[in-house]
This record gives sequence, C-alpha cells and structure tokens, in this order.
Amino acid sequence: MKHFFLPTALLLSALTAHAQKGSLYIGGQAGFNSTTTTADNGSTSTTTSKLNNWSFSPEVGTFLTNQVQLGVGFTFSGSKQETPDLGSTITAITNRYGGTLYSRYFFGEGNFRPFVGVNVSVLPGNSRTELSGLRNSTTNFTTLDLGANLNAGFGYGLNKRLTVIGSFGTFGFQRSTSKQDDTNNKTTTTNFGLNANTLGNLFTVGVYYTFKQSGE
Repeated sequence: MKHFFLPTALLLSALTAHAQKGSLYIGGQAGFNSTTTTADNGSTSTTTSKLNNWSFSPEVGTFLTNQVQLGVGFTFSGSKQETPDLGSTITAITNRYGGTLYSRYFFGEGNFRPFVGVNVSVLPGNSRTELSGLRNSTTNFTTLDLGANLNAGFGYGLNKRLTVIGSFGTFGFQRSTSKQDDTNNKTTTTNFGLNANTLGNLFTVGVYYTFKQSGE
C-alpha cells in the first residue's frame, strides 16, 4: 500500500498571548489524503483500490470575554474511490458541505492557556456510485452528518498576533445517514463514546492569527 497524507494546517485565528474581549480572528484548514492499494503475486502487480480525500474549512470568530471564545467554521469536503470489479470499475464519489459552531473556555493568563470546548456540526451532502466498463450504472444518494463533541486543548501565544492551538476530542457523538434517491433505502451509522473522532482528526495543531484586537 502506498499512502500519502498532507495535512495543511493553515489555521489563522485569534488567541493572543493575552486574549482580549472583542478581538476578531479569521482562519481555516485544508487537507488532502491519497491512498493506493496494490496486490503483488511475484510476477504482476495490480492496483486494487485508489482513494483521494480533500477538505477545506475556513473559519471566523471572536472572544466574548477574555476567557470565552466563539467561532464558526464552514466545511467543504469530498472523496473519490476507484475499485476494479470483474472487468468493470466501481467509482464512489462523495461531497459534503456545511458548518461547525464551537465555543472554548480558556483558563489562566499568559502565553500558555489550557481550554475546554464544545463543537456542533451539520454537514449535508450527496454521493454517487458509478459502475463503468463491462457494466454501466449510476446510483445517487443524499447524505447528512450530524456531530457534537466536548474537547480540550491548549493555546500558546507566540506574539500579539500569532498563537499555536492544539486540541483533541474527548467525548463525542456522530450520526451519519445515506438515503438512495427515489427509493426508501437508507443507511444510518451512529458513533458515540469517549475519545470519539467525530469532528475531524483526534488531535489537531494549528496557528491562529488575530486581525483585530480590542480597541483597534
């Protein structure tokens, strides 16, 4: 298996060394993941699966107080998987779009500040499965992902504008549904538990940037 992963932590947001009520921040994150699986019998090598994932999530927020942060992120993501099957190729394409509302409470003062937070996300979307080659068909689906989690982490102020943020999920819930168009066929998956990976990677690190401080 060849596996290439490029998490692009382009997060620009606003916890400064001393967060101030009324400061504003912008940000975002982008990621791309490509996976190729091959089977080798010693004389020939065959590709059995190709999978590409991408995501882009800009965000904006503010500090309601010196301790309470409130923000919203807008998510756009998709995936494409190709799998050979008896002379044909099965292609599964998924697209999702939506948003995440989050709030964090920071403790203490100074450059290093731990926090606890909560995230809630709604991601509607669509997917389709295409069969090409010896057999040809297309099946369309409507999808919906709902998620919420409690998380914890830290912020470390590098200067008045830049801050490193690290966060991880601690307790979460996610419900994903997929309904085949023009039918009653529907699949529902529910994930609930401690350290649930419900709203992204279990641990993420980013750099935040403050574009407006209190009083500016």
